[in-house]
Amino acid sequence: MLLLSKYFLWLITYSFLGWAYESAVCSVSERNLVNRGFLNGPVCPVYGFGALTAIYFLHQRTDNIIILFLAGMLLTCTVEYITAVLLESLFHAKWWDYSHKRFNLQGRVCLLGAVVFGALSVLLIRVIHPFVERLTDRLPDFALIACAAFIFIAVTLDLSVTVRHMLLLNGRLEEIQSAFNRFVEQSAKRAEGLKNALLDRFEESEFYSERVRKLINLNKFQDIRLARAFPRLKSFKYDDAWQKLKSKLLSTDKNG
Repeated sequence: MLLLSKYFLWLITYSFLGWAYESAVCSVSERNLVNRGFLNGPVCPVYGFGALTAIYFLHQRTDNIIILFLAGMLLTCTVEYITAVLLESLFHAKWWDYSHKRFNLQGRVCLLGAVVFGALSVLLIRVIHPFVERLTDRLPDFALIACAAFIFIAVTLDLSVTVRHMLLLNGRLEEIQSAFNRFVEQSAKRAEGLKNALLDRFEESEFYSERVRKLINLNKFQDIRLARAFPRLKSFKYDDAWQKLKSKLLSTDKNG
């Protein structure tokens, strides 16, 4: 239990540091504060799992910076790729997309990200983790377990709220997408170039029912957070509905 608690605290620590890094980069890029993460809390678990993977395979195994860089790059990119596949499979959406960057693999990982992760792995193994390990070793056993248990409960609650919201959001998007599809199917012209024009007129159509209007105008805090945190988020099944909903959310958020 003690060892498990220690590893869990490391996971949360590096998830928080990853969240801080991602949020800072995205906030500077967007010129606005962005809570970058799948969960509501200040953690990006993909960074935590990437860090633990690097620690497990590389900590106290080599002092060669080149090996640390290359191995860290490979390990962390593998974690990022697997995470992307799992999120896409579970929620039918692409959470990040590096297709616009050179040397990417199916838009899930890219060379620039790999270089950054490699450098962070060297920093982690040589500087950050020895410091974090000393801090956790100084904690009394009871405090270590109690702290890990408290954070575990908080993260589990956050995860359950987030997953429930995503399932409900997919349900809403399904209904909106269904209305879009019926609208487009009954339109005489099906040329791709006219699709956006047709969707812009969606509100004027008979398919823009009171139910669909309420679904689109149901401004959820988490919807806005996801739209801002993942500007390249694409839904495999309901992307037209998501783009319509996102434009409404961001417009409302900007005006508000």
